[in-house]
Amino acid sequence: MTDTATLAHFFSKLKYWLPIFFIVLIVLETAFLVIRFGKFHFKETKVNVITGLSAILAQSVVKVYFLTGLYPAVYEHRLWDIGLTLPAWFLGFFMYTFIQFATHYFYHKVRIFWCLHEVHHSAIHMNTTTGLRNSIFDIVSLDIFFLLIPLAGVNPLIYFILYTLNKFWGSLIHINETIVSRIPFLEYILVTPSIHHLHHARNIAYLDKNYGEIIPWYDKLFGTYAKTKEQPVYGTLLVQQELGFWETQVHEFRRLWTDLRGVKNWKHKIGYVFMPPGWHPGDKSGTAYSLQKTQKRVLKNKPAGDS
Repeated sequence: MTDTATLAHFFSKLKYWLPIFFIVLIVLETAFLVIRFGKFHFKETKVNVITGLSAILAQSVVKVYFLTGLYPAVYEHRLWDIGLTLPAWFLGFFMYTFIQFATHYFYHKVRIFWCLHEVHHSAIHMNTTTGLRNSIFDIVSLDIFFLLIPLAGVNPLIYFILYTLNKFWGSLIHINETIVSRIPFLEYILVTPSIHHLHHARNIAYLDKNYGEIIPWYDKLFGTYAKTKEQPVYGTLLVQQELGFWETQVHEFRRLWTDLRGVKNWKHKIGYVFMPPGWHPGDKSGTAYSLQKTQKRVLKNKPAGDS
């Protein structure tokens, strides 16, 4: 597709079908879980939906401006003019997926960003509505880096289509594991539900793994890819029970505020804001990296045959 009018029509169809797709998927998944297993986590699902709708409302004005105003404005000052050619699609795809991977990494590794992103990870059950669970305070944050895409000459329509397709796929990879989990062949080229489910697990081996949302290649390249070795347990190290709406939004900020008030040294305060979650002055043992190193050392020194 290289015709602007055709692409614009295709994008309008995607926008129309996206919310319908979400609703139908959620209804079908819920019906399956209730009929097959007789279970429905009403409180958490309600929080997921309310959180998602609240985040959409909170972000709507800024997101609309970002997509329809700022992005085209940056494109007008693009470094290269590559139009709607096949190279433009490839460049757009790889830039989009890499920036998504990189920003996702920083959401996990910088505590102030983790306070925003942790909302998404605080769900202790996995289903499609988990994909809606986002912070109402995450208005812009790291989205600004996506402006590198139009700066490189990728047409706004290409970005809008990639963004929307990512939303479709993003809802699928959160689907409950009893419906869809491993898709062996597809796992080599796309992030499947089983790959993304591990990203939501609080098992030490899975912490800060599988950042990709569309393709797993960057995780494999940078050493953050994990395969299923044990049953994932969802939630975070500090959240192991269902939370209400407001507690979901603010509890990680409260922890950060408590840590900030507990130190007087400004260097330590800055560390609490920008170092990884679990970091304390002079003590990194609570970070995901240190926990995994400790676990590997323990397993390595474990006597053979010791369970």
